[in-house]
Amino acid sequence: MANLKNGQERGPLPPYIPFKTLQGFVQKLKETTVPPRIDGSLLRSYSGSMARQLVASLRYLKLVDEANNSTDKLKELVPSYGTSTWPEMIGRVVTEGYLDVIGDLDTDNATLGSLSEKFKSKGADGQVLKKCIAFYIGGLRAAGITFSPHFTEKAPRARRGAGTPRTKRDLLPDETLFIETPNPPAQSGTVKFSFPVPEKGTANIFVPSTLTGEDWEMISGMMQLYIARLAKNAKAS
Repeated sequence: MANLKNGQERGPLPPYIPFKTLQGFVQKLKETTVPPRIDGSLLRSYSGSMARQLVASLRYLKLVDEANNSTDKLKELVPSYGTSTWPEMIGRVVTEGYLDVIGDLDTDNATLGSLSEKFKSKGADGQVLKKCIAFYIGGLRAAGITFSPHFTEKAPRARRGAGTPRTKRDLLPDETLFIETPNPPAQSGTVKFSFPVPEKGTANIFVPSTLTGEDWEMISGMMQLYIARLAKNAKAS
């Protein structure tokens, strides 16, 4: 439960995992089977925090109950994945799941600010707010449901004054994106690429086996930020 400043409590936060994570989980169940209960043994390929957030998302969307038992809604959704009925089924899950959030908002014409206020009223803020909205929009897109073009407008970046040094926050919008782990173990569903870097040893990169060109653009951008951080630290030392 999210706490309010006046001591009252709100309900659980709307999902703020990547929508592709939910889709991947549904695909996994379709390729195997829908178990009576979603437990830790089914989520071993996810990090601890992602596994918890995924279960919370399933619970929020009524795909599992409070005891993490699979609901009829999940059992009906899974077989539709990859078929012509998927948009209709996921659309039903999303629209029903967000009734309490969206309320009477005119989603065809409203601004991003108006949408944000709806999620803020449920306790979402900062980066979590952005992720909540991204998941919701991802669900609408998967369902083929139209929405206001204002929802995807990006806020302009604040300009720094001349001579203002870049801060760690400038380089790392989310520090958790950069986790340096020596010899990381390969995970299920990943592919390892190894290639020599002249005079610097071997580079090993682990990526999801379902990686797309759009995903790689995001990873490439993050790596550029990481390299910039290394260069800055080297100059400072």
